[in-house]
Amino acid sequence: MTRPHISPPRLLVLALWTALNLQAWADTPPGPAHTDPAATLERVALPWADRLHKVLPPEERVRAMLLRQPTVQVARANVDAAAGRQARLNAGPHEWTFKAGLQQRREMPGPRYRETELAVERGLRLPAKLDADQALGRNEAEVGMLNFEDTWHESARALLKAWFDALREARTLQTLREQVALAEQQRSVAQRRLQAGEAARLELLQADADMGRAQAAAQQSGTRLRALQADLLLRYPDVQPLLTAVSEDLPAPAGLADTAQHWVERVLADNHELELAEAQARHAELVARRAGLDRQGDPVLGVRASRERGGQEQVLGVYVSVPWGGAGRRADEQTALAQAEMARQKVDEVRQRVSSEAWRVAINAVEGESSWQALQTAWQGMDQSARLAGRAYSLGELPLGEALQARRLALEARLNADAARLDILESQSRLLLDAHQMWTPPGHGG
Repeated sequence: MTRPHISPPRLLVLALWTALNLQAWADTPPGPAHTDPAATLERVALPWADRLHKVLPPEERVRAMLLRQPTVQVARANVDAAAGRQARLNAGPHEWTFKAGLQQRREMPGPRYRETELAVERGLRLPAKLDADQALGRNEAEVGMLNFEDTWHESARALLKAWFDALREARTLQTLREQVALAEQQRSVAQRRLQAGEAARLELLQADADMGRAQAAAQQSGTRLRALQADLLLRYPDVQPLLTAVSEDLPAPAGLADTAQHWVERVLADNHELELAEAQARHAELVARRAGLDRQGDPVLGVRASRERGGQEQVLGVYVSVPWGGAGRRADEQTALAQAEMARQKVDEVRQRVSSEAWRVAINAVEGESSWQALQTAWQGMDQSARLAGRAYSLGELPLGEALQARRLALEARLNADAARLDILESQSRLLLDAHQMWTPPGHGG
């Protein structure tokens, strides 16, 4: 009687399909579709007064410039990587494994037999581990997007600081050049009085020294400005050409509506850095939970078929193997729990630092206007005094030293007033940036 021939590979495939297809489907649930951040660019209306429009570069240039920053591009690519990590977690750690064996049996005395064995096996992820991996995958996607938004925001902060640093130096250079012109006029007056016999040569030397001091200060400021402009041109070529026009006509700052506490609450209510730290803490907690579940190993289910004694015996079987957790798995869990605690403490540290910085910026933005007005009034008074002193010297009614001292005090007062003006404008812009009222990342709030 002829025994029916069994094809081991086909039999193995059919058997494992019946045993494992439901588990395989469960291991790879469809994840949410990932959207390219560049495709979700949105235009947010600028809510502040027109005077800040005269200080900041146009929003469309800023957004295009930020999108091309290397750090933003890296974070954008990391969003895709996070989607890949999510898909990997959904798929699970187990794969199909195919085994094949060939052996020869020899009976003493007797014939020799060639025997073969085939097997297919796959680990089965337990339901609790499947849920934990899916939660980790969703968290991975969230962390990736929050990291992109936080990187965008930090890049916007860097651009804002570089812009105001260059703007502040450009304004200083403009003032110092005006002082050079005044010093040259003062020297001309001293030289004319010397030629008329109305002044000593010492006064001309004093005027020369004052003019040289003004020229040196202007040259130093010009050197600093060129370095800042070069940095802007390298990192932000689209906005650097706008700097000169902006620095020539600075608007007066206006007080912001609401209190500093209100603005701090707005900043903390939607802060990328804090949200990222919280998401990373949740990720560490999920990893710790997953490590605890891993103390119980996943079973491995397999099917094997063999032909023995030259085909006289054919065997088909199913087997299960279960790893037995030990000290190594317990150590992994303890490590993950410690890292989760570190992440929770990191959230508190970030919240404290963000709150402190928000208070500093908000107080200066809301309450700095009165200080600037006092400095502006002081400069106007000293400037008028310096003009009168210069006129009095030209008429021989005041020594040159007193006239030069009056102008130096007026210069210091003007520089202080301009610095206070720019500090307030920068703080107000920074506050609106941190409150997501300008230069928001693509897709934010969508």
